[in-house]
Amino acid sequence: MKFKNIQINQLIVNPNNDRHGPQGDEQAAIDWLFETLGPKMIRLAEDIAFQGEVFDPPLVKEIDGSFVVFDGNRRVACVKALSGICSVPSSYASKISSIAASNAWPKPERLPCQIETDQRVIEDIVSRRHNGTDGGRGQLRWDTRAKAHHANRIGATNQYPIAEAVEDFLHASGFPRARQIGRSTLFRLVNAKKRQERLGIYLNENGVLGLTRPKQDVLEALSRIADDIVEKRLTLKNVLNSEGVNQYMSSLGEDGLLKGENEPKKDNGTTSPKTNGTQGKTATKPRKRDFLIPKAEFEILWQPGQHKIELVWQELQFNLRFSRNPIAIAIVFRSLIELATDWAISKAKVNTNNKLAARVRSVAQHLVDAGEMEAKAFRDLERHLGDSKSPRELEALNRAIHSKTFMPSNEDLMALWAAFEDYIVKALKI
Repeated sequence: MKFKNIQINQLIVNPNNDRHGPQGDEQAAIDWLFETLGPKMIRLAEDIAFQGEVFDPPLVKEIDGSFVVFDGNRRVACVKALSGICSVPSSYASKISSIAASNAWPKPERLPCQIETDQRVIEDIVSRRHNGTDGGRGQLRWDTRAKAHHANRIGATNQYPIAEAVEDFLHASGFPRARQIGRSTLFRLVNAKKRQERLGIYLNENGVLGLTRPKQDVLEALSRIADDIVEKRLTLKNVLNSEGVNQYMSSLGEDGLLKGENEPKKDNGTTSPKTNGTQGKTATKPRKRDFLIPKAEFEILWQPGQHKIELVWQELQFNLRFSRNPIAIAIVFRSLIELATDWAISKAKVNTNNKLAARVRSVAQHLVDAGEMEAKAFRDLERHLGDSKSPRELEALNRAIHSKTFMPSNEDLMALWAAFEDYIVKALKI
């Protein structure tokens, strides 16, 4: 690989460029580029003239005393046109002259180029640059997230600011797949002010997501949207027109996930077509809980050594659904209780035996002694540590793992979470 400043009048725009196929000579190739790609050629010429240079050196090969361009033909054509070395179709001639004049184009005599002599190497380079990703061998185009990272780093305009703010909010709230959301799809859905109002969000002056309703409600709605995007139930195709957007927003409203749309409306003396016939109530379904751990603010600052526990927590709060994974929820829930208990034992040096119920009781007693748990809460928790075959005891989670037939209901699991929530959170904070 060799780089050299080559005289521009020695560079030949390739008449056999793969972009257009054989054109006969250089001028015919330049005419094709402007006639076929006119607006893009003008935009490239404007950029080159404004910068005063070409950032990416063209790839050339010396043939019969001249240097034929194998990659960068558009760049070389623009430089030649700006310098008056070649002609362009009449419809673009005045525009090119205007661009050169307004930017005081210096008409450089030479252009930095990459020179290769081995045609096989040239073809390999061109292939990697122009045949897409080629399974990773070629250039990987930046996705919207990478473009936003670049824009933020250099202080340029971020194309999807509200989508990035939503992603950051979900990530900060513990949503495990926040960085997998398709930003273009999310942006199309949430960019409109009216839809932001229904979701209870807005973009503040610092580019951070602001909330106009309780965080738990916003998190429920946004995590549902994120799940649908990541799992391809909601794609860019679904939100390309207002009909698709409205249909999806209506589905969120029917599930009680939008601002004010899961609350009774005041009776105005008429029955709306969207009511069930009962005055003052809409046909909106009450919000159905589909995750064991609510989308609430638990204020857990995850500590070193708690990464696995954090992942288990995220599974129960964002991934495992009662509607799809009831058995898995019971098993993972028991794991969370055990992991939180063992964490507390390791930190507080609690003496206990091997049975989980006994370990929980010992840790809970430690929390009471340390003033972190009230005695009444301890007694309430103890009622769930027996073995009366009740589906709302810790032992029920053991039976869910080992029994061939027993499975606690969703209601039983939610009741068990209510019983253990305070204990788990406080155990993790030790």
